[in-house]
Amino acid sequence: MFKFNKQVAALAFLTLIVTGGTVPAGATQNQTPAEQLCQLRQGIKPVCTVLVTAPIGVAIRSGPGSNYEKIGAIPYQHDVNVRVSKSSREWVKLASSPGWIHSQYLEKVGD
Repeated sequence: MFKFNKQVAALAFLTLIVTGGTVPAGATQNQTPAEQLCQLRQGIKPVCTVLVTAPIGVAIRSGPGSNYEKIGAIPYQHDVNVRVSKSSREWVKLASSPGWIHSQYLEKVGD
């Protein structure tokens, strides 16, 4: 059974405070921008909530690229659930409907 160590927990908590809760640079070097957005872990395809940060909103495309047909848009400051895959590089798939959006115009919200 796991034994809780108060000193180790306190050290981990202080480390998060001092670093601002960021992941060390080495941990994200091999991740795509989309993976960094949702903090992809080995073997897990996460769904995370993101906020649209582009003042003009973001286009929804039929595939992961600007050469795909525009099928909709999400306005500025709206949140949406997205799914990340390693192969999509900078694009994330909408979790509950068809379409892809570019990760450059998004910011993760919550944990």
